[in-house]
Amino acid sequence: MILESVVLCSCSIISAPDFSLAPTSSVPSATDQFLAEEDALLASLHAQLNSELHISPAAFQDDTRTGSAEPVPTFASEGSQRWSLLGGWGVDIKHDHDQEIAFGLKWEYFIVDTFAFAPELKLFGFFQDDGGDAFGGGLDLLFAWHFVRHDTWSIYADAGVGLLGTTDEVPPGGSEFNFTPQAGLGVTWDVGNNNRWFVGVRWHHISNAGLYSDNPGRDSIYVYTGLNMPF
Repeated sequence: MILESVVLCSCSIISAPDFSLAPTSSVPSATDQFLAEEDALLASLHAQLNSELHISPAAFQDDTRTGSAEPVPTFASEGSQRWSLLGGWGVDIKHDHDQEIAFGLKWEYFIVDTFAFAPELKLFGFFQDDGGDAFGGGLDLLFAWHFVRHDTWSIYADAGVGLLGTTDEVPPGGSEFNFTPQAGLGVTWDVGNNNRWFVGVRWHHISNAGLYSDNPGRDSIYVYTGLNMPF
């Protein structure tokens, strides 16, 4: 009996069912679920950070024209600064033989979008038929408004007043110290690397505002051009 029982038990073990690996269940594993929850948390934190920092997509533009992946401030956006190299030529409206040339620097700080404080520091040369030629320097305190602004071009108006000191009287019979009220229009366009070329025209007045006994004054049409670059 004992031998018979051992034989039956052995047969039972041999004929036991095959516990091979079953097909993988379609239910996500704990690791996959953890990774999904982590991605969702990171996306939520990123959105919250952007909201708290008030990051506006319109405040930046991709400089795709230069191949750079880094965003750059939109041209003429609030708080941005730029500087320019410029030169110009003017002719006296009443005496077209009296002319002027100028070269200088301009700095722009945009107080709000499209509106900038834009002073200019320039060296002048005046060529006058009725008097001696004169040379001097001037500081113009101007404001500029880019009332039409696009990604690659803009139209602006500028106006202000300046101070001018010269080596001789300008105009002849006037004085060597003058004020220079002026106003005009201009256009800018993108030339790559966030730089802009500009061209403008101004009414350019020169007079001493009655500080001296003689104040003949001078009105010129002044045209200028230059390169505008990020600061």
